[in-house]
Amino acid sequence: MPKRIDHDLRRRELVEASWQVIVDEGLEALTMRKVAAAAGCTTGRITHYFENREELVLAALRAVYDAAGERMAEAAKSNLPPAEKLLLHLEETLPLDAKRLREWKVWIAFWSAAASNPELAAENDRSHQLWRKSLVPLIEALAPGTDAAHEADILSGIADGLGLQAAVNFTPANRARARDTLAACVARLSQRN
Repeated sequence: MPKRIDHDLRRRELVEASWQVIVDEGLEALTMRKVAAAAGCTTGRITHYFENREELVLAALRAVYDAAGERMAEAAKSNLPPAEKLLLHLEETLPLDAKRLREWKVWIAFWSAAASNPELAAENDRSHQLWRKSLVPLIEALAPGTDAAHEADILSGIADGLGLQAAVNFTPANRARARDTLAACVARLSQRN
């Protein structure tokens, strides 16, 4: 009987190996050979799943956004009160633990590359747009009558700035400040109700 291969799992392993190369060496250092070494496989396995480096880079970016998106979707489905649900949703975007710090390091590398790469910039915009849209119903539940789309823009910008600061200098104080600042923003928003 032929061995069954889980192709989704293999793709995921290769994407995660690419994240490690990006975190350790930066996006510009990402090569198929380095990803193969990080994944413990041949470059042939990578080219079976990704036609070229650019396809792997886009898959890595999409996967890092999807990972955060899955956590945010779970937070949005929770039975928490509106303020707690919104805060939990926002906190899922912050680098509060090693897993989310790794995501942030990948995002930072992509943001830098996106400044000069229109395809990466468009993908980044698409992902941020989805994130902001996911905030709107949570804001509407917390503060009906506010301009929820505008508030989503404000909160996402604040979360991006706080997350960047906490990721660049991953200290307990920076992580606590990020959490506390978002909590204060959500509390102010809830007072508008």
